Amino acid sequence: MHVDAALREFAGDSHAQAAAQDRVLAAQAEWQARPQVARVLADCRTLRNTGDLARCGALLPLIDDDGAQEFVAQFIAAMLAAWRDQPLAQLPFRHSYAAGQGIVHIHRDGPVTLALVLVEPADRAPRTIAFSDCDRREVVLAGQGAAVRYTRRDGAPPVAKEVRLAPGTVLTGDADHSRYITALDTPLVLLRVAREPAHPRPTREVELATGRIVHRASPSPADGRAELAAALLGAMGRTDAAPSLARYACGKGGCGQAGEGARWQALRHALALDTASGFEALCAIAECDSDPLACEAATLRHKLYTTYPQLAKLRESQCLAS
Repeated sequence: MHVDAALREFAGDSHAQAAAQDRVLAAQAEWQARPQVARVLADCRTLRNTGDLARCGALLPLIDDDGAQEFVAQFIAAMLAAWRDQPLAQLPFRHSYAAGQGIVHIHRDGPVTLALVLVEPADRAPRTIAFSDCDRREVVLAGQGAAVRYTRRDGAPPVAKEVRLAPGTVLTGDADHSRYITALDTPLVLLRVAREPAHPRPTREVELATGRIVHRASPSPADGRAELAAALLGAMGRTDAAPSLARYACGKGGCGQAGEGARWQALRHALALDTASGFEALCAIAECDSDPLACEAATLRHKLYTTYPQLAKLRESQCLAS
């Protein structure tokens, strides 16, 4: 592998690395100290504490008026000047790129994020759309095209509404509203203000044609660990763990309020490991109207009844035993 001589020299010089990073960090601090920027960042704190964007007199105009273009232009100019001086310095902002979408977090204050978002033209129409429990407000900075706003409905296909995209267009989203960029002639650039709730609901990926939930993702690290543990027990064939998985699926695991995704995964593995205990848990969930998994559990129970009629007898015996 060829390594450029300048890069090799830089990698071996810790003082040069520190100086380069200091230059970029100084540019960031200088930009943050500007009066207009300082007011916007103070509003991020206000939004974090109150959840009310209407009380943010400097932040709100970035989205609803014409302030975003100048705000972002000044940010880019300040940071690019530093990178021209020190092109090997690291980006001092959280950033990512995947599946045609890039994001740079300009500022983060707890659950509030101010970010630049890049969306590249998609090759095909989606089959599913994700609804995440995060209040989002986005304004288009550059690019033109079309999008579809989706409103989620339990047990029914999402309601779709087409939107034309151009600089100044505002898009919103939350746990029941999402969007998909359907057509672009050039990459789209947006400024996003987002606030995560203290206890967010799971992200739901919904099939557009039917409204069926095809995937859940919990924002809770504890739920993620529970899903991994359930998958491991299932892969190991631990039939002795099936009753514990069934209790967890029913919300009786003794580990606080378990998320929907973790409970559903536990239920799936309980069914696979021991049909009797798993199916008893499935029926209990399906018959609890207040359970957010009740509808899906009832659908799965009906499907299993149809495919395996012997489960009806198993259910009868369980009812008699109780």
